[in-house]
Amino acid sequence: MRVEITDEVVAQLREVLETGDVDDPVNWMGVQGIAWDKGHDELVEFIVAADASTYYEALQRAQREESKA
Repeated sequence: MRVEITDEVVAQLREVLETGDVDDPVNWMGVQGIAWDKGHDELVEFIVAADASTYYEALQRAQREESKA
């Protein structure tokens, strides 16, 4: 399902990616597990509700912002 990609979701996703614990960012289940461990409830809920293309779009945004930092 197409759900809104909030700034908070992108920020939490970027933080998860920055941990270095994500082997493959496209593997949303791995990302979701790390998000759960970090208490990133909004990201966990987003991953559950979003379809694959919406998740991938959020991932692209997070990676773009990560490269700017």
